[in-house]
Amino acid sequence: MTIRNAIARSLASLEVARRLLSQGLAGPAYVWAVRSVEIYVKEVMLLPLYLEELEGDWTRARKKVRKTFGSSNWGKAIALVDSSFGPLDPMRTEEGQDVWEVWQSIVIRRRGEIVHGRDDPSVEDAATVVLWAGRMMEQLPLRLIVAQKHPLHDFFVAIIEKGREALGPNHGVDRGSA
Repeated sequence: MTIRNAIARSLASLEVARRLLSQGLAGPAYVWAVRSVEIYVKEVMLLPLYLEELEGDWTRARKKVRKTFGSSNWGKAIALVDSSFGPLDPMRTEEGQDVWEVWQSIVIRRRGEIVHGRDDPSVEDAATVVLWAGRMMEQLPLRLIVAQKHPLHDFFVAIIEKGREALGPNHGVDRGSA
């Protein structure tokens, strides 16, 4: 399992949520959208931290991720990511609220209610959660790259450097004429 595979799994889960939503299956779409972000937090944000700490021991790193995240302990996971890689730039809702606070206090709680058959979200509510999950999948990698301490930063910088080398010295911005 690599970060690339984890991102692919997360995006595949989000795609399942979108397909379910397109079929009018609001509850399952809601749950799959939340799952897509959960995969991302566990396997892209937390796992690299523990792999470094445990010198590449995947078995022990995965156990630590499960222990940290526990039964949906998003607050602990995000606090650990912030203290290790960040703090990450905050994400805001359209109303200016912190996305993680809303995600934990409303979205996650409601997901539990849906899973246990105590709630049935509207298609509109599920569409909002699917939209938010998609935005998080776009924004979280950018925040991790900018943080400069996450492995995605090094991967991104390496891609930029290879592109710069491939173009050669005569392409891009002329830094001497500014």
